[in-house]
Amino acid sequence: MNYYSYSSQLCDVIIEVEGTHFHAHRSVLCELSPYFRALFARWSSPGQIIYTIPGVTLKIMKSIIQYGYSQRIRITRKNVQALLGAADYLLVDDIVHLCCQFLEKRLCPENCIEILRLANAHSWHELRDRASLMVEQSLKYHLGVPESGANFQLRSNSPSVGDSSGRRRQTLYTRRHSSSNEAWNLHTTQI
Repeated sequence: MNYYSYSSQLCDVIIEVEGTHFHAHRSVLCELSPYFRALFARWSSPGQIIYTIPGVTLKIMKSIIQYGYSQRIRITRKNVQALLGAADYLLVDDIVHLCCQFLEKRLCPENCIEILRLANAHSWHELRDRASLMVEQSLKYHLGVPESGANFQLRSNSPSVGDSSGRRRQTLYTRRHSSSNEAWNLHTTQI
């Protein structure tokens, strides 16, 4: 069913975003997401019809509601990050999965670190693993580590987020030779 094909006939809920109203059906939105099930069943008063959704843009909410009716969504490089964030916030797992697939298909050395950070921030494990592999491969390439027989290892001896003492840290790459394998170690030292 197309979201626009029914106009606002028989709708029993209004989703308000940035002052704009989207007429919809509770049953469609509840099927779409556990967020909406909880919103309608637990987080609202009986008889409530209008629900304001904060933190989601008008365009993104429109796309998400349309997806609830059509099971189709347009994902682009321009909207993927906002769509992914909103779908994650609203617990629309199908859209999260589609956005992760979109990013995975476009994963390259130029964007792998940004995608890795995004995946880590939201605990999207599969995307994180793919981006992490791309980062590792890119580092091997740029550091000149040969593909065959190479053992690549990243290790940090410092706190993961920062140094509470306020001292600066310096990152050093060292090459260690052992039998036929060559390994790289990443050491972070305080200076």
